[in-house]
Amino acid sequence: MTIDPVDPRLLSWTLTWPEVDPAAHPFDPGSVPAVVRAVAPAVMPPPHDPMARAWVDAVKLGLVEHFGRWAAGWENLSTGHSHGGGLSSRWCCAEDSLTTPERTLDAVAEALLDWRSYLEELARRFARYLPLPEDPRASFATWEAAVGDLVATAAARTGSQEAWYGHSSRVLEWFLSAGGVPDHLAENLVGEAIGGRFRSWAAPTGAEVAEVAEALAVSATGVDARPDTWPDTWPQNWPSRRSSELSAVAHAPPPASHRPVDALGRWRRVRRTARWSDVAEHVRGPARTRRDGIAEFFAARQEGAGGLLAALRLVRADTNGDGPLTFARLRAWQRAVLGTGDVQFRTTSAWAKGGRERYGYRPELPEAFDACLAEATDPRVPLPSRAARVYLDVAFFHPFPDGNARSAALALYFVLAREHVVLDQAASLLMTVRPAGDTRAAEAMARHVAALIEQTRRRAELTG
Repeated sequence: MTIDPVDPRLLSWTLTWPEVDPAAHPFDPGSVPAVVRAVAPAVMPPPHDPMARAWVDAVKLGLVEHFGRWAAGWENLSTGHSHGGGLSSRWCCAEDSLTTPERTLDAVAEALLDWRSYLEELARRFARYLPLPEDPRASFATWEAAVGDLVATAAARTGSQEAWYGHSSRVLEWFLSAGGVPDHLAENLVGEAIGGRFRSWAAPTGAEVAEVAEALAVSATGVDARPDTWPDTWPQNWPSRRSSELSAVAHAPPPASHRPVDALGRWRRVRRTARWSDVAEHVRGPARTRRDGIAEFFAARQEGAGGLLAALRLVRADTNGDGPLTFARLRAWQRAVLGTGDVQFRTTSAWAKGGRERYGYRPELPEAFDACLAEATDPRVPLPSRAARVYLDVAFFHPFPDGNARSAALALYFVLAREHVVLDQAASLLMTVRPAGDTRAAEAMARHVAALIEQTRRRAELTG
């Protein structure tokens, strides 16, 4: 019996949400006992035999081959549902869980059923919060509620033992993935939000969970947390400076009509009414550290990173001059992004977000877009507002058939770098989905850019 212990199929900590999502993997729970007995090697070694781990891995590999990759996680839970409705110990490890052949096979079957029920529970909890509300503040509250709920669930089902916080992180990454965040970015966001707060063999406090929930919500939405509302006279060990009771946010009922939103029309109205000169102050460069947050964001992409970084080099070269932002420049950068010989302004309507948003086309659209780009370097409007506004211009004018979000990030980079500002952190800015018709969201983005500039400047001063 020879099993490679690092066979990728056996590594439960690499499981992605598409691999474990119950909706994508039909399952007959009644078949489990028979399948376990069919895949288990006939001879089971004693618990402390060197071959005990190989026997367990052989069982796991057989279950994966029969049910799919999701089954690799059956050892991850230390507790399962007992017949009385409570929680009981199911499986610990090869050394402690191998007993008689019959009892061991029953324990494996029960552990697999518990794992599947846990995945189904997570899917139900994800559905409570997704899709996220479009309003930024409501989205912020939903993120907080979801994180608190999911961390508590993961801690309860894993028993808060040695690796509970690693599994908790993975559950949060799965939630981000289910919400449309690329896996490589989800891992970075969750890691930064947890920031060492969770520890082995220690159940998280309400304060720790609330802090992680708040940090992840800020990163995901760009909305600042509300000020502290607790009285200064409350005890020092009070659970949280904000409420640790993270209640769920009610979702608005789905719209009766599925007609696509006129995103471009809504954006052009918002663009005219937003208080661009009031929501942010004038700032001047230089503001930069050794880190380039947008470059790091691009480099972390699993696909297309090379094209984006090549385009970024063109952007940096263009910032050395004094010329304005033009469609010709955007088009040159976009050729590098997409790796194509040429790209032109679209000549038909376009759709995004699963067809929910429509960007109409009219013959005068290219000229109107050029006028908007020209305003991106107008010094009469504060730099944070101009950077945010040009990002949204590109996103909602949607000039290219593909890659408009990437083009928007490059335009924002150009406007800032032209005035010697390079943000050292940008994930929260570039990952937030903003509704086209929300003036407050547009103004909040300008404030977000201003805050990131100020944070970059402070870190630059601290590091010299």
